[in-house]
Amino acid sequence: YKRQEYGAEFWNMSKVLAYALGIFASFCFTFQYIPQAVLNYKRKSVRGFSTTGIIMKHVGASFLLVNSYLQEETLAVICYGLVNVIQHSLFMFQFSIYGSEEKPGSKKYLLWLFFPLVPLLLGLFYPITMTGTNSMKPITQVLSHIPQLVECVKLKTTRGVSLPTQHLNFLGGIAGLYMCFVIPPVATTTYLIYLNSIFQALSIYFLAHYYSEFDWQATLNFGDDTYSEATEYKFGAKVENKKAGPV
Repeated sequence: YKRQEYGAEFWNMSKVLAYALGIFASFCFTFQYIPQAVLNYKRKSVRGFSTTGIIMKHVGASFLLVNSYLQEETLAVICYGLVNVIQHSLFMFQFSIYGSEEKPGSKKYLLWLFFPLVPLLLGLFYPITMTGTNSMKPITQVLSHIPQLVECVKLKTTRGVSLPTQHLNFLGGIAGLYMCFVIPPVATTTYLIYLNSIFQALSIYFLAHYYSEFDWQATLNFGDDTYSEATEYKFGAKVENKKAGPV
């Protein structure tokens, strides 16, 4: 009897921990892009940060936001989609100001701010399409990382990617996956979302280590990442900011 009682108590504690880690995962995914936005702002560049990948994420987030609202999903799901759209919209502004890869800034990226109108019109006038477009978020979430990996390999550096962002991505994936094992989700694709977050972070960690750019002590300082104070990468140019010596 006592073993059953202890077992039930342990299971209840596991469920409480799973709920807590689920909230923690949501926190990580909500704020994961802040270090990346800070990094882009500090170096006044988005070189090494894939515009294609963010556009794909923005498309998926837009469908998630609109479809979840029209289908009356829970407030948490709607807010998750809304936060994603806001974050990716911020990057569109940065792309328009700083540019993409070696190209100067272009206002064309601002047009993507209106993309949520596409799933809205589809959902209102052709609601049957939501059955298929509901999968846009997980699909784009997985495929959007490919352009980022290609960008890092092409430039032979991960300096354009915020490692603190990847830390949050990794921790959120681990926490969410534990929650799924204890409290199985309704949709099996939820497992894929958390596993994909872990894979994305690990793949960037691997490249950062391969290019000898991984420094745990430096990357734990949000906003500094793998950049040293002396080196700035901007639009294909490596600029050395040397301190002035005595005159």
